[in-house]
Amino acid sequence: MILLTGDTHGDEDIKKLQASNLSHLTKEDYVIICGDCGVLFLEKEKEESIALYNSLPSTVLFVDGNHENFDLLNAYPVEEWHGGKVHKITESVIHLMRGQVFDIDGKTFFTFGGGYSIDKAIRKPHYSWWPQEFPTEEEIQEGFKNLSKVKNKVDFVITHDCPSYLLQVVSLYAPYGSKDKFMPRESNIALERFLTVLDFKHWYFGHYHMDRTLTEKYTCLYKTILQLF
Repeated sequence: MILLTGDTHGDEDIKKLQASNLSHLTKEDYVIICGDCGVLFLEKEKEESIALYNSLPSTVLFVDGNHENFDLLNAYPVEEWHGGKVHKITESVIHLMRGQVFDIDGKTFFTFGGGYSIDKAIRKPHYSWWPQEFPTEEEIQEGFKNLSKVKNKVDFVITHDCPSYLLQVVSLYAPYGSKDKFMPRESNIALERFLTVLDFKHWYFGHYHMDRTLTEKYTCLYKTILQLF
């Protein structure tokens, strides 16, 4: 079984994954978090947070968001898992890296994390904010390369942010934010570039703290636990 949800922010929003209606899951089942997992954030709480996520009944997969400790995350060795590159925090807590294509239970997933912290000016670099939240050209080209291997066709796209063109729709429903919040940022622009080649069934993302299907092919997740199949 594969389920999807939005941001969990370390222990702040993890209760949705501890709900009694998910207690039947096993480590053979996957819950994919659309960024801002936060299992690695404050270094002093690292072991406690990892243990918390590891204790969940399912295997947790996540793309990175803008609220991750990238210094800790990127210190893990890069491994291959289900056809793509990952950081294995534990055997059942796994970071799906940017620009990868994974084959999970017979379905293909394109993953690309990253986002923009509108409050970065009041955060401390490499303590509560990390410049690695922005996608690099190398990561973007990695994405194009891996997509070309599957003829640019996947079942699902999993990201934290959304393509630029969708921001106008997002702004109509997002629960908070000024006009500045919905200006295209590096992450939006990078994802927009993939639209020139991507053929997909549905795109899931987080970041905007709402649960809404915005168009026929795009869904933003936050509190909802969506069973994909």
